[in-house]
Amino acid sequence: MVAVLEFSGVPVTGCGVWTLAACRRKAVANALLAHAGLPIPRWTLAQGKIDESFPLPAIVKPAAEDASAGLDRGSIVTDRRALRTRVAAMTEQFEEVLVQEYVAGREFAVGLVGNRVLPISEIDFSRMPEGAWPILTYAGKWEPGSPDDLGSAPVCPANIPQKVADKLAKLAEAAWRVMQGTGYGRVDLRLDEQGRAWILDVNPNPDLNDDAGLSRMARAAGWDYGELVRRIAEVALREAQGEKAALELLAPSRRPRATRTA
Repeated sequence: MVAVLEFSGVPVTGCGVWTLAACRRKAVANALLAHAGLPIPRWTLAQGKIDESFPLPAIVKPAAEDASAGLDRGSIVTDRRALRTRVAAMTEQFEEVLVQEYVAGREFAVGLVGNRVLPISEIDFSRMPEGAWPILTYAGKWEPGSPDDLGSAPVCPANIPQKVADKLAKLAEAAWRVMQGTGYGRVDLRLDEQGRAWILDVNPNPDLNDDAGLSRMARAAGWDYGELVRRIAEVALREAQGEKAALELLAPSRRPRATRTA
């Protein structure tokens, strides 16, 4: 649908078709980000035998899916046998499978709307079930009340020093530029135990429900849900028709109020 509208010259909110496609293909996105010199955990597509030098633990996930599809408590592997078993199981379900070095540490999300970086959010994994890896699984994202959901609580704004927030924001903006992001999006990162930041994912089409992550970050910035939607629309209109047109189209109605009669 985005491609049809884009090629027809119809303004759309959010990213264009190239960015949507490139970000969905994890290997393509990782290659582009790494080529730009940005920090990406070591990765490989699961095609044939995986090099014995590949670092473990590793996370095994679909290479062309989103919304945490294919991620569960078995996604992290710690030995070669488990890696082979997991890859074999995943390749039966998904066309492409990505193996990526697991980064231990804190996980953050940076939201962007236009040229504005929203307050950073952190996933608090402190209540994950005993023995579970601190990752955002499909159940944690889409099954309210599940142990994984209750164990992966968002905290926004994140309780981090301003210096760390600035570092994460700068890295997220750089990744967003490389992927030619426009309108709105989210970049997920991890801060390892040595304080190094790593890019996990560039999401050009994050959930826009009023209780989703981007809305939560917008509230932390002082925007209600209507203001978030208005700003997203303003960015798209400004790009398509210019500043004046965007302001006029989105200005509050000035129609006179009807006179009340007795």
